[in-house]
Amino acid sequence: MILADPQFGMAVHLQKKHEGATEPPGIGVAVAPPGTPDSGWPYETARLERAIAIANDLKPEFVVVLGDMVMNWNNRQQGADLLAAFEKLSPEIPVHYVPGNHDVGVDFLAATDESLAAYREKFGADRFTFVAGPCRYVAFNSALFDQPQSVPHEHDMQFEWLEEELARPLPEGVSQTVAFAHHPPFIKDIDEEYGVYNLPQPGRQRLADLLIRNGVRYVFTGHTHANVLSRYKELRVIATSAIGISRNGHASGYRLVRATPDSISHSFYVLPKD
Repeated sequence: MILADPQFGMAVHLQKKHEGATEPPGIGVAVAPPGTPDSGWPYETARLERAIAIANDLKPEFVVVLGDMVMNWNNRQQGADLLAAFEKLSPEIPVHYVPGNHDVGVDFLAATDESLAAYREKFGADRFTFVAGPCRYVAFNSALFDQPQSVPHEHDMQFEWLEEELARPLPEGVSQTVAFAHHPPFIKDIDEEYGVYNLPQPGRQRLADLLIRNGVRYVFTGHTHANVLSRYKELRVIATSAIGISRNGHASGYRLVRATPDSISHSFYVLPKD
């Protein structure tokens, strides 16, 4: 089960950002839901707890949260409340956290040594691998590839780590490798312009080539607050809309993935409002 962008604190942030507007921003812009309070994050909490209740009923092999757990990386209460919500997840269901730009970005974008240390203390490693069923899963910190100049030593270490992990032979009984990250490398085309929702060149091409060269055919991401499906050669990029606040005009929900030794299939489900 994939969840993306619960982003505790986003509703209040958007309310303040759009304060005084005479009409909602257009399609494709994130807007605060009606009735957003002046503080706290009850909207995001309720939606995440609803998704967790669904997970407890479905009993997936694991839940992965593809970044932007919080709006502000250094807001201790946002992180504490998100982790408290996940305490309602059945202990039989592992949960894996993948960092987003808001989780490590001091300016919502760029990481620092301090913000990375805070993330690792709160959520654990920001890059890791694990095996479940017929797949090896490789998760990495895409914020370091989005802003490589911010902490170049961390960027270089992560790329070397990714090269080494992907080159390792698959364990016995495992037939494919799947990647998890927050940012999609690209939205429509590998050669598109760099913007809010993709990764810059030349790192984008370098990352895509590394994944393809090592047999990765699927990379699941968040960040877009909308569902996006794209492809470059054998690599499929699947971005899942936010479990919290999606962009105006886009559905909000979760994705279920089914892995067999020979295939990967996935479906998006709109999160019920009630």
